[in-house]
Amino acid sequence: MRSWLARLLKKDRPSGTTEAPATVSSPGPAWADPTIPDDERAVLLVRLLEDPTAREDDREDAASDLEFLSGPLVEEALMRAVRDGDFNSVLAQHSAESLGGIWAREGHVDPAFLAELRGLAKEEVFGILRVRAPHLLPPVTPPPPG
Repeated sequence: MRSWLARLLKKDRPSGTTEAPATVSSPGPAWADPTIPDDERAVLLVRLLEDPTAREDDREDAASDLEFLSGPLVEEALMRAVRDGDFNSVLAQHSAESLGGIWAREGHVDPAFLAELRGLAKEEVFGILRVRAPHLLPPVTPPPPG
């Protein structure tokens, strides 16, 4: 993922920039550089998540890393990844896990998407909310007597 983001960062920087964030000697991937503002970090990770030419494991890492950011751009990208993965792919699971973490931290859910969830993605989101923010889960409807 580091090389992909390094190329992306270099491409987005003005040509007069002397130091691209990917060249900083801080440990970890380029997106973890503390000099990159969160909004730029979110854009970079969303681009990687949605890049069909990126390696699958890099896309999964991007989905996981997005849990620590917030905002409509991040949430919408994660929801698209869950849908695109038919709610069951590994990428959909990572995206759902991040979405659940964001919702738990932010104290809100998208009720329409929550109702749409199914499969492994639903298990991920509901599992996280059950532990971190059970008050955000929809009420359980008891089965009809019978």
